[in-house]
Amino acid sequence: MIIVAAAALVTNIGGIRGARFRSAVANSVTNSPGAQAMITPPTATTETTGLPTTALAQQEGISHAVSMVRSAVVSISGATPPGQVTAPYGLSYIRPYTSNVGPIGSGIIVDSRGYILTTFQTVGKAREVEVTLFSAGRQKYQAEVIATDPGTDLVLLKVRSFDSFPAAIMGNSDSLEVGDLVFAVGSPFGFSKTVTMGIISTHRRQLTIDGVRYPDMIQTDAAINDGDAGGPLINIKGEVVGINVAYFVPGNHFTGIGFALPVNNAMPLLTAIQ
Repeated sequence: MIIVAAAALVTNIGGIRGARFRSAVANSVTNSPGAQAMITPPTATTETTGLPTTALAQQEGISHAVSMVRSAVVSISGATPPGQVTAPYGLSYIRPYTSNVGPIGSGIIVDSRGYILTTFQTVGKAREVEVTLFSAGRQKYQAEVIATDPGTDLVLLKVRSFDSFPAAIMGNSDSLEVGDLVFAVGSPFGFSKTVTMGIISTHRRQLTIDGVRYPDMIQTDAAINDGDAGGPLINIKGEVVGINVAYFVPGNHFTGIGFALPVNNAMPLLTAIQ
């Protein structure tokens, strides 16, 4: 009430005396105990408004990470299935998606000279396949198998061209932590360059698929479906940290349990391009 009365009094005082009085009143109010909190409301900051600046930065970071790798992802067709393709039940390799042009899988360009990393399930018994690049108007190229690694289910292809291609950056899968954001990129059900987001559910998962033992699979809840085999799993930096290989689909239903081979396990195979 003292402050209200003083303010009313100030409005009735004019001239220089009034100005001096107003200044004195303001100083007395400002310097009185607890008055600062009464007359100065809290300033809105990013900390008190839901971190909008941080959220925007995160969104931009995700968009940038995805853009770094999408142009290096290819779809692969013309493969010869390694065996009879049946509906998966439980833990199994990711099936190619069967379309009117035949099985379709995914791959990732790992070298600008046109070397592509994919999986044996995607290529099958074929020695030559057709790859579609989406960074230059859906250009199609023939690519031949130049190396395989039965222990990891990985295959290395080489495009028959002397063109320069957009290549992905290889990351370090040993640095992954549970809870890290990751993105799976591929051609699920023929929908090319599809991106899904999830986290690292666990890493170094020991699995046995069709009699092959994998001691350190990356498990993720990023959606992985038919046609995603051979596509990359990338981290928030846009680096490839895994190659999508398997999923768990009891009753042929999506469960949010997919598996990628750590990219560090592919390094021995990549020495073939040196």
